[in-house]
Amino acid sequence: MKSESMIATEKMLDVVKTLLDEEQPSSLFAKILEVAKGVLHADAAVLDVAGEVPLHYSNPENVPISISAVKQAITENKAVVWNQLDDESADLSKSIVQNKLTSIMVSPFRTPDSEAGYLYLQRAAREEPFTAEDSELFDSFVAVCEKFAFAAYDRLRDKESLDVLKNVVRKDGIVFSSTAMAELVALAEKLAPLPLPVIIRGETGTGKEVFARYIHKRSPRADRPFIAVNCGAIPENLIESLLFGHVKGSFTGAIENRKGFFEEADGGTIFLDEIGELPLNMQVKLLRVLQEKHITRVGDNREIPVNVRVISATHVDLEAAVREGRFREDLYFRIQVMPVVLPALRDRGQDVVLLAEEFIKRYGAEYGRGKFRMSRNTEKALLGYHWPGNVRELENRVQKALVQSVHGVIQPADLGLDNVQNEAKESPRTLKEAREAVERDVIARALKDSNANLTLASTILGIDRKVLREVMERLGMKKEEYKI
Repeated sequence: MKSESMIATEKMLDVVKTLLDEEQPSSLFAKILEVAKGVLHADAAVLDVAGEVPLHYSNPENVPISISAVKQAITENKAVVWNQLDDESADLSKSIVQNKLTSIMVSPFRTPDSEAGYLYLQRAAREEPFTAEDSELFDSFVAVCEKFAFAAYDRLRDKESLDVLKNVVRKDGIVFSSTAMAELVALAEKLAPLPLPVIIRGETGTGKEVFARYIHKRSPRADRPFIAVNCGAIPENLIESLLFGHVKGSFTGAIENRKGFFEEADGGTIFLDEIGELPLNMQVKLLRVLQEKHITRVGDNREIPVNVRVISATHVDLEAAVREGRFREDLYFRIQVMPVVLPALRDRGQDVVLLAEEFIKRYGAEYGRGKFRMSRNTEKALLGYHWPGNVRELENRVQKALVQSVHGVIQPADLGLDNVQNEAKESPRTLKEAREAVERDVIARALKDSNANLTLASTILGIDRKVLREVMERLGMKKEEYKI
């Protein structure tokens, strides 16, 4: 039979294992509350982290706490316990009775930013009060959690320092180090406060909606709605009703008045994705809304004013669509005031590795799979692949890899990029290798065409036969390998 000390030790080991997976302070603090409730059998837990940016966590939400208990713990700089029968403090007794509690336990909680935080636990009425053994375990628990907090802050600062050295920027879901993205983000920040229509262009999956939201969040409309509409995904017979709304009885199934997307976005931003897919008759109506700044619901004749910023996006060649009569020229000039062209993922260099790391962290936490990292070969495969589906494809491959990978390390095969790894090994990485690869290819074709006759091959290549032999020796090529 296990002793109480052994059981307590096992509990603390479980705590350590659970908290080890949390790298960010914010996720660590939320996990501390969850674990504290379980280990110390509390009904509610609150963690307050003071500092430049105060953080307050509560499990469940909005737990009423005893301010007197918190002040006493911080003043005495130690963990303290109060039970319902204690009468040392009238304020504490009153708080316990009012909040229908059996007992309270609170301890100072220190972080690198502050020593004025606290961890607060309570048990509801009719539960057993906290004991002296609970208090001892609480002391050990807080000491362990504080060490994890200091380590998490250190990791965060190290990462921020490393990001600065690598010129890595993280802003509202956009992660990059490439010059191309830096220039685009700078342009977006210039455009954000201006009341101009913006069109975002680029291949499918490059993150056009993410970029549109970035512009919205930095605009004066940031606290108003952002409504995203995929024009290519809406049936033609419904698109007018969905964009502009309808009145009751205007068509079969219209059982009540309904606002459209433009009214819902009033004061904010509407994002019209795949605007190049809009039917011509809807292009006329959209143009009128952009010009007149009012909409008319289906089945109504009243004009409703709307104050909406329009950000559109497309992967279609709009200029070709205008020439072919598939897109109205007047609408083209209306939305094309300020074009923003997103680069393909294959043109963003190291950004692909940064984005993969972000997706691994996000979905690893969401799937409860813990921490994962990429092997060096995986990073090479990411950089060597051409990414026809861009960021969307990368996100999809990472999600699958997290399910398939083992031992916390993502390999190229987990991403379905094992062939790319082999191709990368064969691809030239230096100018010398590239030059030799071209020489080998050209000479090989000449040898095949001449059936390995060096005299004829040198004539085809326009060089002296002796020079050809010297080059072949340098490249390790043998004429016998090219005889038909």
